[in-house]
Order: sequence, then C-alpha cells, then structure tokens
Amino acid sequence: MKYMIILYNEVTDEMIDNAIETSRDTLRHSIQGDDKVILKYSGDDFECFDGHTKYNHSEILEIVHGEDWVAPEEEI
Repeated sequence: MKYMIILYNEVTDEMIDNAIETSRDTLRHSIQGDDKVILKYSGDDFECFDGHTKYNHSEILEIVHGEDWVAPEEEI
C-alpha cells in the first residue's frame, strides 16, 4: 500500500479511479484548516500521482499521529 497527502481540491477523478478509495467522500481529511487528504493506492505509480510525495505504511502512521491529523485532548 502507498499513500499520498494532497490538497482536497487537487484530487482528480483519475486519482480516485486509481486509488483504493471509491469516492472523494471516503478520503481522510486533516483537522487543520488547509483541507489536506490522504489518498491510498496499491501497485504501480500511476501518472496522475506524479509530483506527489509517496509514503509507506509506517511513514503515514507516524504522520497521522501528528497534530494535523489528531485532535488535541479536550481540557477538563
């Protein structure tokens, strides 16, 4: 499995067609205001994914445990 983090407004129909996700509605969004999403796929790097940084599973796990992807604990 390979992963990319891109801006939601950069996601194309071709990317969705070549990704694991079945639609834009199933993409994981960041919690910050910049609307980054994670797109995952397997197999070859399709041309529509060119120019984007690719991550493996352990790399993306480290990223999604960061402040852009996990809401801070609410104060009691």
